[in-house]
Amino acid sequence: MLARLGSKIDLTRDDCIFEPKLDGTRALLYKDGEVKLINRRFRDITSRYPELEYSTAIKAKSCVLDGELVVFDERGNPSFRLLQGREQAAPKDYKPRSLLHPAIYVIFDLLRIDDEELVGLPLMERKVRLDKIIVDTATIRKIIYTKDGLKLWGLIYDRGTEGVMAKLVDSAYEEGKRSPNWLKIKTNVSVDCVIVGYTHEIREVSSIALGLCKDGRLTFVGKVGTGFDEAFLHELKPRLDAIRSEAPTAEEGPEEGIIWVRPEMVCEVEFLEFTQDGHMRAPSFRGLREDKDPKDCTFDTVP
Repeated sequence: MLARLGSKIDLTRDDCIFEPKLDGTRALLYKDGEVKLINRRFRDITSRYPELEYSTAIKAKSCVLDGELVVFDERGNPSFRLLQGREQAAPKDYKPRSLLHPAIYVIFDLLRIDDEELVGLPLMERKVRLDKIIVDTATIRKIIYTKDGLKLWGLIYDRGTEGVMAKLVDSAYEEGKRSPNWLKIKTNVSVDCVIVGYTHEIREVSSIALGLCKDGRLTFVGKVGTGFDEAFLHELKPRLDAIRSEAPTAEEGPEEGIIWVRPEMVCEVEFLEFTQDGHMRAPSFRGLREDKDPKDCTFDTVP
């Protein structure tokens, strides 16, 4: 289940609960004998997070949980930068990086327990059932929530983290749907974009060309040239070259100077606003989103 964009007025609703919006990787946890973590692109990422201890935290023989993998920084804030180091690690580095920057799986929903499907139950009933089977540990915990959206927003804003989720208390879990019953209220303006190409005027990757989907077609929305370092670009360049395209992969984009790539990678970008020509103003690269599907990068997700 995915969320739509909300606004600060939604923080005053009395038919919702409010949770912190965590800057991490969304993953479903399947327990049935063994445990598997599956991200939004249906990839098994269990082995990337060897530090997660499931046996003491999950008091159910089998279940399906929905949650977010998060790495916290020294201030106790979710750090997408640190998480990216975990997401892009080679298998030989899984264990060392788990010791250096351990992740926590933060659970916010229960979809099935044993043979009982719960997706049709109201959210708060699912929360009650979740409380009965999860014991918070150092690496697995339930998300906090409140009825006071404005108070949570104040705390989130002061900490400089991503935002707040508003969830309708009696809503069912709508699998695969971007539902108005879940709303994300963000403290900054950022959006997930498809990487459609790059330029190399000065560095091996000087800027990354971006696109968003509209009616199933990709539209060029500008280039981002800040927010990454040379080490990251050195790792990114071979990946881009492996998916190079002879033809432009986004419409309404300048062909000159762009080395086009197939639309297979997603990144998150902060920006101020869209200009009159439909490009992002003052964009800054935040990181790759290995858990996001390019087809979900649409204009509808722009704040």
